[in-house]
Order: sequence, then C-alpha cells, then structure tokens
Amino acid sequence: MSESLRRNLFLALCALVLLHTGVHLSQSFVNYPGWYVLEAESFKAYHWPMSIRAGIFGAAPRLLELVLALVVLRFPPNAVPRWILLVGIALATGAILSTALISRPIHAQLDIQGNTPELVSRLIATDWIRNVPEWGRTALYVWALSRLIAPGPSGRPAT
Repeated sequence: MSESLRRNLFLALCALVLLHTGVHLSQSFVNYPGWYVLEAESFKAYHWPMSIRAGIFGAAPRLLELVLALVVLRFPPNAVPRWILLVGIALATGAILSTALISRPIHAQLDIQGNTPELVSRLIATDWIRNVPEWGRTALYVWALSRLIAPGPSGRPAT
C-alpha cells in the first residue's frame, strides 16, 4: 500500500474521531443537562427517537472508527508509530465499555421511569468515565496528525 494511501486512511480515521468527539461533547454538555427541565412523561416520547439518532451518529461512527483503526494499524503511515494506534484503540474500547456497562443501563431506566433528577444526575456524573478516554483518544490522534504533517528538513511533511 502506498504511503499516500496510508496517510489518507489515517486522515479519515482522525476525521471520524473528531466527528465522534463532537457528537459526544454535544450529548454530554448540551443535551443531557437540558433533560432536567423536561417533564418525566413527555421525556419518554422524546428519549426513544433521540436514542435511535444517538446510535446512528454515535455508535455507527465509533464502529467504523474501530474498523478503520485496525486497518491503519496494519498499514500505518511512516510518521505514526503503531503504539499510538494501539493506545487509541484501547481508549475507544474503554469508552465503548463505559457506554455499554454504565450509560446504556441508565438510558434503559430513563426509557421506563422518565427523566428523574436522580437518573439524569447519575448519567451526567458517570459520563466522565467515558469522557476521559474520549478526550485522551482525540488528543492522541490530533498529536499523531501533527507528526504526520510536521515539515521535515526538506520542508515537506516528515515520513
């Protein structure tokens, strides 16, 4: 595989990571806090379609990210050491586990009970468990991207 294609695959991976991070930031700091003001009964009608869209714009890019990360791990650009990809994959996996084991069960309770202050508070508080690997992964990939585009001695991107 050519170096140019390897770089383009890594760039696509970084774009997916940034997209997913934006989705998650919006969910964590815009959407979740607003749930306190919705009525519990009307919340149930709101939450179900929102959960479907969150799956489309949150889970689907995450799965595609992991597949692409594995491809890039197999064919990394010269300027991106494999350890960066391994750590990125581990951080993404940690965030997925946090979603599956902590956030998703709270969302299931929200579907049944509505948005009680206790459930919303628990969701917001435990979301930090997911935020840490999310932001760490994003910072890691942005740093790796800077290595990819940093000029070498010739003035061209390093290889």
